Amino acid sequence: ITFTGIFGLFKVKSFTKDGLGFVFSSLFLFGGFASTAASIFPKLLPSTNNINPSLTIENVAAHEYGLSVGMSWFFIALLLVVVYLIVQYKVFKGKMDDVGYGEH
Repeated sequence: ITFTGIFGLFKVKSFTKDGLGFVFSSLFLFGGFASTAASIFPKLLPSTNNINPSLTIENVAAHEYGLSVGMSWFFIALLLVVVYLIVQYKVFKGKMDDVGYGEH
């Protein structure tokens, strides 16, 4: 994935659509992050000494109660965001009036 993204970025000037540059740069970033995460799995933050152990997925996970509370608040917040977007869409739909804003 990373190599596909970087080879696509070398050809970005020959593309006629701007979206392809975004796609290839996203592939490059996603591939880099994915290969980094796969290479250090299951460690999230490797330690460089013996005094402090590495942070792994198991010892940085929150308790089940904390995760369930977080998911509950996430769905409440998601519902509020959707309602907000619907209200904003209804308030600002339609064409703009031809209003003059004075001379600048």
